[in-house]
Amino acid sequence: MEKWYLEYEEDMQWILAEAERMIGEMPGHFRDRGLDLLEQADLLNKNNSNNYISFLLPLWLRNSSQVSIQISRRLSLANIFGMIYFQLVDDVMDSPGEGSAEILPLANLLQLEFISIYSSYFPADSPFWGYYRTYLQQWAEAVTQENQENFFIEHLVRMAHKAAPVKLAVAGSLILSDQVHLIPRLEDATDYALITLQMLDDVMDWKKDLGERNYNSLVAFVRAELKIPDEQGISHEQIEQAIYIDDCLIRYSEQASANHVQVQAVHELAPHLIDFSHHLLEELQNVTRNIERDRMLLQSGGLNYWLSKNV
Repeated sequence: MEKWYLEYEEDMQWILAEAERMIGEMPGHFRDRGLDLLEQADLLNKNNSNNYISFLLPLWLRNSSQVSIQISRRLSLANIFGMIYFQLVDDVMDSPGEGSAEILPLANLLQLEFISIYSSYFPADSPFWGYYRTYLQQWAEAVTQENQENFFIEHLVRMAHKAAPVKLAVAGSLILSDQVHLIPRLEDATDYALITLQMLDDVMDWKKDLGERNYNSLVAFVRAELKIPDEQGISHEQIEQAIYIDDCLIRYSEQASANHVQVQAVHELAPHLIDFSHHLLEELQNVTRNIERDRMLLQSGGLNYWLSKNV
């Protein structure tokens, strides 16, 4: 595991213990469900990168923002509550009516903790709340428009806006250190890392998303390559041929490489954000290499392929 994770294990253990304590003080079944959700987030699982950036971004910015260890930890703690809150809202949007009466009250309790931590550092007249409004609007527009607009092809940055509240760590850290002028650069870098993270998720989830008619950037990319209109159906077989025969993932990964170049623009401010972006890019490229390897083995004969998988 890379330095972007290992250097912060002690911080993460403190943060998770504090999150457990705070959720443990919630009433009855909210406490139990909240603790279950915290455990499901699995933030210390080294094989689960989905939640890393929301959890670690405040810690990655500690050196450049020069905020204290305690402040960076508490901003990370706020992001945990925010992350689970927005996940619950997404769940209700995806499956309205299924447990909403129980989910929404818990979501509001989690949001209360999220807001309370930030409010302890930023009074009502702080510019921080302007950034909060902006990121919340970005999130709201992205989650409601992603099935109407082709983000990957037409408006790439909006792929990142589904996780826009993550950027509160950027705004908060830099406002506290009187470095507001750096916020646009770090916002952009964070957005590009989030795009690559979403691209990697979409590679893993394209079959599920296609079945559920959710927007998926890989499916959108294949549609564009095959010149299939959005209103026309696309089959599993067409996508699989594009991936496994026509080298679609190589061309798709070129966008992730371009994203990483943009993240590198903040090398002196957030080196571990760059390391994380590189990790995501490598993960995506590894998928591509594995597909190419399997195809070459198949072309060289079924026995070689069987041996590579079973010996």
